[in-house]
Amino acid sequence: MKEYGEILLGVVLAVLGVAGIWYFRAEVLAVILGVIGIIVLMVGAVFLIIGISDVREKGEEEIEMGEMEVAAETGTEEEEKSE
Repeated sequence: MKEYGEILLGVVLAVLGVAGIWYFRAEVLAVILGVIGIIVLMVGAVFLIIGISDVREKGEEEIEMGEMEVAAETGTEEEEKSE
């Protein structure tokens, strides 16, 4: 019997929720529109942070590769001079 009571309570609360949304539809719409803007702003900020991190990592990798190439070139030049 407890299960049927929970189902009945769930249906009653769902109907009251739909009626409340219908009654306050202008306010609900304003809240939803405000939340959409905030979510878009937050997602944009996250993508901006990810992009900055990727650019920074790529720059660091290019610097490391450049240093390795310079070290390899100077190493071969030193070997040629010693021969």
